[in-house]
Amino acid sequence: MQIVSIKADGTVVVEMAAQEAAEVRADLGGIPFTLVTKSGDQLHSLLEWATPQRSS
Repeated sequence: MQIVSIKADGTVVVEMAAQEAAEVRADLGGIPFTLVTKSGDQLHSLLEWATPQRSS
């Protein structure tokens, strides 16, 4: 995982491997909803879309 760039407006662009994305998604999913910020919830949703769980 790495920061690719930081734009003049403060936007941070991050690059991560699929495994890292899945781990971050799982970490955020394990936190009680009442303790997750709106930004954390949005990141969790994006990572769910990017790394769907495989059915066995």
